[in-house]
Amino acid sequence: MFSNERLKSLRLQRNITQKAIADAIGVSPVSLQRFEYGTVKPKLDTVIALADFFGVSLDYLVGRTDKPEVNR
Repeated sequence: MFSNERLKSLRLQRNITQKAIADAIGVSPVSLQRFEYGTVKPKLDTVIALADFFGVSLDYLVGRTDKPEVNR
């Protein structure tokens, strides 16, 4: 399950606008806003793009762990 709270928290911690993230991952700013509000769940490829953008693991982004590190 996607964690909209974690997405919003990452964005605010890094002081990045929704538009900047949306542009970077190829979605509309309205879509990103809906992801943060939890009214729309992003597709897997979008979740992967968000994890890559923030440099965190998928497990962290979906709330399965509190450790943001990516295991590569």
